[in-house]
Amino acid sequence: MTISLCKHRFPVIAPGGSLFRPGDCDRCGITFAASQAELDRQADQIRLRTAHEGNCEHCTKQATVFQFQREAMPWDETDPPVHWLCMNCWGAVAEATDGLTYSEISAALDNPKANPLARLVFGGAA
Repeated sequence: MTISLCKHRFPVIAPGGSLFRPGDCDRCGITFAASQAELDRQADQIRLRTAHEGNCEHCTKQATVFQFQREAMPWDETDPPVHWLCMNCWGAVAEATDGLTYSEISAALDNPKANPLARLVFGGAA
């Protein structure tokens, strides 16, 4: 696979297109799914290459820690902070925060015992 330096533009094509399934890039022709897969692959490579021995920020266990950075939210003024989590906590926080709605995030921040991982990621120390 060649590496494209294209700044991809994925048009929404009616009637079957949507924001979640746009058409191919109108510059280089790569599909949206292939572009997302490449971005995921690059993120995995960064995560693996930056892993190191340390203390997990959530469970405080000494282990190999991996970086976790949630997606930016509309209320973020800067990039979300990077957290260093062990493999178990990383998987749990990825699952716990996947697809959370604004009201679920607010509930996690209001009640840190309900979802301490979400509190760590969205609101600082649990």
